Amino acid sequence: MDASWGIDFLLATIRAATPLIYCALGVLIAERVGVSYLGVEGMMLTGALTAILGTIFGGSIWAGVLITLIVGIIMGIIIAAITVYLPTDQVVVGIAFNLAALGVTSYVFRLAGNRAQEMIPMMKPLIFRFSPFEVMAFILAVFMWWFLFKTAPGLKMRSVGENAHAADAAGIDVIKVRFITLIIASVLSALGGAALTVGWVRVFTDNITLGRGFIALAAVYFGKWNPILSSIAAVIFGAGEALAFRSQALGSFLNSYYYFMLPYVLTLLVVGLTGQTKGPADVGKLYIRR
Repeated sequence: MDASWGIDFLLATIRAATPLIYCALGVLIAERVGVSYLGVEGMMLTGALTAILGTIFGGSIWAGVLITLIVGIIMGIIIAAITVYLPTDQVVVGIAFNLAALGVTSYVFRLAGNRAQEMIPMMKPLIFRFSPFEVMAFILAVFMWWFLFKTAPGLKMRSVGENAHAADAAGIDVIKVRFITLIIASVLSALGGAALTVGWVRVFTDNITLGRGFIALAAVYFGKWNPILSSIAAVIFGAGEALAFRSQALGSFLNSYYYFMLPYVLTLLVVGLTGQTKGPADVGKLYIRR
């Protein structure tokens, strides 16, 4: 192994971690306002498909990104309306959305015909061989840390997640905060899917996310709901996935499927070693204005 192998491995790690960072940031802000965002996997899958279809039929990668943003906003409004306004059980909504997204994306993918199976051109790097997706992911992580812990609106968001009724008594519109935050979380998760298909693999297949949304969820728990620490955790998981691909390319006596287990085994180990973590106190709790 030489220096070029190390550089390639580092680039592969960042590339694999980028979709996880977007989704982890989406989960993090949702849970910071007290909403359990288990639908991240389905939203990521939806973003992955819309980005590819938008790129192929729209004629450019940025058209795909724009359509992904629009779809993310629409899906976010639907999820927020069901979760915040009705309100319904957040875990059930998340699981139902994941299952629905798996079926709908597979159907739409086949409905789009053979063109949807085309491999799109590689995105041009922005700086140091990093694509705009990768650069923006780390900028967003730092910005979100600053916003949550250094600004008054960030303090309001965190207070809603800790005690919604106390926040309401202090004059904070809990429903409005949760509604807007869920839309932003959905957009970030959809961008995570776009970063996976448009920014990395350049093609869509059924269930292409393969549980990456839940890995992002684990990154949030490991990072203790801190945007920078959660992004570092996403990079660790990304390194596991990059190592799986690099090891397979180098060849070994082991079956290739053992290598693809690496990121998921690493996730289990990290979650197990982390133990019980304490997140925002009101995560998953229904809020009904008194």
